[in-house]
Amino acid sequence: MIRIDKIKIKRFNYNMRKIIFVLFLLTLFSSTSFSQTKKFILEITNVTVNGGRVHVSIFFTAEEFKREIPSTGVTLESTGTVISHEFDLPIGEYLFSAYQDANNNGECDFFLGIPRELVAISNHTGRGIPPRDFNRLKVPVNAATDKVTIRLQKFL
Repeated sequence: MIRIDKIKIKRFNYNMRKIIFVLFLLTLFSSTSFSQTKKFILEITNVTVNGGRVHVSIFFTAEEFKREIPSTGVTLESTGTVISHEFDLPIGEYLFSAYQDANNNGECDFFLGIPRELVAISNHTGRGIPPRDFNRLKVPVNAATDKVTIRLQKFL
């Protein structure tokens, strides 16, 4: 009887190892091969040449946008009236924003809640102050996306 128990325990351990190994493989493949990314160009127009660095923020969720904490970002030199940067992001919907830091203080300056520096935000028509609605301002990044363009503009 003791011998049978040892065999059952060995079989149980062997089966558990197989299950854990299969779960490990599934986790590995689901996180690498099924998450698709897309390389695309973010183009920023209406840049003032040598007018300060352009700070770009990318928001992945409405909560990040509401709290003004971007998922990622990049700072670009203002070398021409049109500048661009290549991103490689998972396929999804994102909100892109940028400002040109004219006084090089590292932040977008405001007067009575209106930006004093050139600012851009995705999916904004350019008329009036952009809405604070992530769902209206987000843009899709999918297999067909090669370029996303945002335009810097002055509101004050």
